[in-house]
Amino acid sequence: MKMSAPNEVMGDAPVHGLLEEFLRAADDFGAMQQEHRDALLAGECKDLLSWRQGREQAFRGLARMLEMVVTWGQDDHGCVVRVREIMAKLLAEEDVLRKLILAHQLKLKEQLQAMRKGKEALQGYNINKGLVPRPRYLSSRM
Repeated sequence: MKMSAPNEVMGDAPVHGLLEEFLRAADDFGAMQQEHRDALLAGECKDLLSWRQGREQAFRGLARMLEMVVTWGQDDHGCVVRVREIMAKLLAEEDVLRKLILAHQLKLKEQLQAMRKGKEALQGYNINKGLVPRPRYLSSRM
């Protein structure tokens, strides 16, 4: 008895169901990217680490769905092309986010260096450092 392929048994239903699920997950991921991009542009960068972890987790789920869609829809060339276009768009947006984060990190490094220089300058005026002679107080008691 010949075992039929999963596509032959269930028809195109799994492919379209997986594709719809992938498209929904890709839309959610794109919305998350847009939200993070807007926050970065507004200067709200307190949660960068949790954002990164959330996007990585969502992207891993998206990659698993992508593997299933490509596995089930190998014969459907239009499906594969559409999925590739969506993934290319999402990866391009990730590159934009990475560049925004790097620019923000450089800005913070410059601010930190300026603060350190200011702190060193203030320490130069500290009389306890020995750079400036200490005032001498004369006692009135004799």
